[in-house]
Amino acid sequence: MRHRMTLTSNPRLILFILLLAGLPAAGVLLIIFAGVLIGVIALAAAAYLDYTVLRFFKNHLKSWVETNEQALSCQMPDGDLLSFPWGSITIAGYATQERGHSFLFVYDEQADKLVIIPKEYSDFDALHEAIRARTPYRELSLSRGETIQERLKADIL
Repeated sequence: MRHRMTLTSNPRLILFILLLAGLPAAGVLLIIFAGVLIGVIALAAAAYLDYTVLRFFKNHLKSWVETNEQALSCQMPDGDLLSFPWGSITIAGYATQERGHSFLFVYDEQADKLVIIPKEYSDFDALHEAIRARTPYRELSLSRGETIQERLKADIL
């Protein structure tokens, strides 16, 4: 089953769309109220920020996590394709940070690959169950400032 980050699974992405529309509008308003030079500079800055946010948005919407009988595969936002055969996964699970952010993690010690899957992916509960059923599964609670990498390093060694 393929899981993607979508607008319905991550409504916060709508804020990016509003930001994309709001930045050029602010630049136009500055042309009207603050003068042409300041407005054009603000509009250029808004265009650059829009480009950066749009690229980030597009890459995240193209990413996916897929489970099948052989492996868990991930198309990362940066374009990398990671594959974790179920038998090679050293540890996987569900981690919750002190501020309440939670995510799935999958680690292959032999290949030294770690992937973190945020809750914003579609059908997260089904993905969580697939990982729980097929891997050495743990639930972790991370303290303030502690990363999953630090925790796994301490637990595995």
